[in-house]
Amino acid sequence: MLTHCLSLCEHMRSQDLEVDLYVPSSDRDGRRSFTHDAVPPWLKAGCYRLNRSGAVAMLALRRQFRRALKRADVAYIWAATPEAFYLDVKSSGLPPFVERMNCHRATSVPILDEAYRRAGLPPAHGISAASLLEERRKLALADWIFAPSPLVVKSLLDEGHPPEKVLATSYGWSPERMTAERNRAEVDVRPRILFVGTLNIRKGAHLLLNRWAAAEIDGCLDLCGQVTDEIRRVAGQHLQRPDVKFHGHVPNIAQAYADSDVFAFPTFEEGGPLVTYEAAAHGLGIVTTPMGAGAIIRDGVEGLVRHPYDDEGWIQALRRLAANRELRSRLGTAARVRAQAFTWSKVGGARRELVVQALGRQRF
Repeated sequence: MLTHCLSLCEHMRSQDLEVDLYVPSSDRDGRRSFTHDAVPPWLKAGCYRLNRSGAVAMLALRRQFRRALKRADVAYIWAATPEAFYLDVKSSGLPPFVERMNCHRATSVPILDEAYRRAGLPPAHGISAASLLEERRKLALADWIFAPSPLVVKSLLDEGHPPEKVLATSYGWSPERMTAERNRAEVDVRPRILFVGTLNIRKGAHLLLNRWAAAEIDGCLDLCGQVTDEIRRVAGQHLQRPDVKFHGHVPNIAQAYADSDVFAFPTFEEGGPLVTYEAAAHGLGIVTTPMGAGAIIRDGVEGLVRHPYDDEGWIQALRRLAANRELRSRLGTAARVRAQAFTWSKVGGARRELVVQALGRQRF
């Protein structure tokens, strides 16, 4: 979330739109000229050691935020921000824009409940009935909601939010971050299939492992991300395969993309996954789900989009992309070209225009 927020705020800023970002505390990599820490760096370690819940930092942030509202014209709030901050904005009289990173929870819950049921596990997605009600209250306070993919838009419309309140947008990728070069031979090399993200039920990691085993591809499946206990329980036997490489957290993820041929992302529920935009920027052959496609991948154009429960469709898609270099090249080239419209600088500029247009409609 930090990458999303920093990148958007940095590129939304202009001579016409000044942006200040208020956070409880940040690491050095997360600080910019426009960021404001409620807890200063020198006090951060002690504050969180004494108050593990972060309540003190959040209280300090709320006081700072209230003062900032008096100097602002617009408030931009992220979905996980406590409800009290939403109420502060409403009391201030400022128009609030809200970032909805994922689908509305009323959409997410049945999708994830079904995914856990099919995996033979009790639901462990962490979305409670109380959190769903809180989300509804918070979104009711919003004047506008940023929706980073077509399916997030649909989830908000299904909840009854009027179309004029929902601002269709996307997330993006950073050319500065994705600078690795491909360093292996293109000829007579076994295909490498890549997954990036937490290996959990929500992202369909168990299904990918099952389908990889069934596809019997002469290649390698590279898994970059932390593996959860739930995946070890339902698909742990596949993690021991010699053609499955588990890398854990990878600091230089750009190199993982550069060393791969195919990006496989069978996620059940997302907003606008950065990993898809990054894979597209690297020109990989992509197979994903409608949720994983975000606002960038179109079936048969920039990648192959398959329903998360379409076992045979996924197996055949993996086989086709692994075996057909020409298909990978065609889809990957189209994905790389399309990705140029989704750099953070272009996405941020488009967000700025959405803000200006929304405020213009409100005034007139």
